Amino acid sequence: MTSPEDPEQRIAELQKQLADARRIADLERQLGEARSQQQPGAATSAADVFAALKRFQSDRGTGFGAGMGRFPPAPVDTRLADAPRRIPARFLLAELLPFRWWYLVAFFAVAIPPIALWITNPEWLAPAAVAVLIVIYGYQFWTARKRLALLRWGRVAQVISGDIASQATYYSGTTWSNVWLPQAHGWTVTRDLWSGPSTKTRVRYAIDGYQGEITLRGRAYDDGVILADQRHPERALCVSSFAYDLDRDESGNWVGRLRTRLMVGMAAWVLIVIGWLAVAIGISTGEASQLLTQDTSIRLSPGGTATVNDNGPQTVYCNDGHLVVGGGSNPVTIHGHCASLALSGIDAVVTIDSVDTITLNGIGNHVTYHSGTPRIVTGGINNSADRA
Repeated sequence: MTSPEDPEQRIAELQKQLADARRIADLERQLGEARSQQQPGAATSAADVFAALKRFQSDRGTGFGAGMGRFPPAPVDTRLADAPRRIPARFLLAELLPFRWWYLVAFFAVAIPPIALWITNPEWLAPAAVAVLIVIYGYQFWTARKRLALLRWGRVAQVISGDIASQATYYSGTTWSNVWLPQAHGWTVTRDLWSGPSTKTRVRYAIDGYQGEITLRGRAYDDGVILADQRHPERALCVSSFAYDLDRDESGNWVGRLRTRLMVGMAAWVLIVIGWLAVAIGISTGEASQLLTQDTSIRLSPGGTATVNDNGPQTVYCNDGHLVVGGGSNPVTIHGHCASLALSGIDAVVTIDSVDTITLNGIGNHVTYHSGTPRIVTGGINNSADRA
């Protein structure tokens, strides 16, 4: 007794049958056009057409009439200009500004998990940021080299077969949910939100007597164009592997376009890289901490009064004002001149440029001043004020 068919497999089979029906309709349309343009003396019987289709399918190695009775796909437009072909600048720019989610994951992995290292050794962050960017672009250029070579030297290969090597199920493998996955139909690549099982397809192709094989992952292969390098025919890709859309002018040269989502991703990548390097360099050089300190600093109005009570480093711009420092163990750096400075906390550490009067209350407080001869009033325990 056979087990019931897996729902995911049933969906994949129905999608396959739908693609077959589309091919049959297209073939019938082409057959009608051919008959309308038929010259006297040409074969007119249905048997001749059937025999021709059978020979074509046999050449593809799939057996006409087997399974669902698949007809061969419509002939592929192989029109390309003679190699080497010029690569449009927009394609080069798309390869230079790649937005990939795993690139962002690499940035995150360098910045967050070893954050304790960057806190204790901030000067190491900038070299690490540059290093991860070099690794990312090394990989990007390594993969782009193949795509650019196919643009310059590639030719349309004959697809021999496309067999599903594996497909995810409900119980194992990857299942996509509302993900932008490309799928090629001839030269046209659709990039719609798609949900379904991840499929690995082995596509066999032939070019100049050479037979090769590539593996496509994501959506099941349908009838996309396969480009193979005429110099190294083992190099081949489906047109769905290019981030940009490939098209040709009347002479066969590339005139493809960049989609809006791709251009938005390119712009986002520029901003991400600039921000990544700016933050890393700012932390390594101390500029970021200085900027943060300035943003949280206290600025007194001329002759004004302020009190600092919070623990932690504080920066104050005194401006001839009157400042009271409370709390404990709170390093305070005072810029400018103060009319008076009073300490009332415990173990406070204060550094000041210049001051007229220092009043020391509390316990274990210490003041260091850089200039002048302030009047010092001591009323607490174990307090001190010294000139640096």
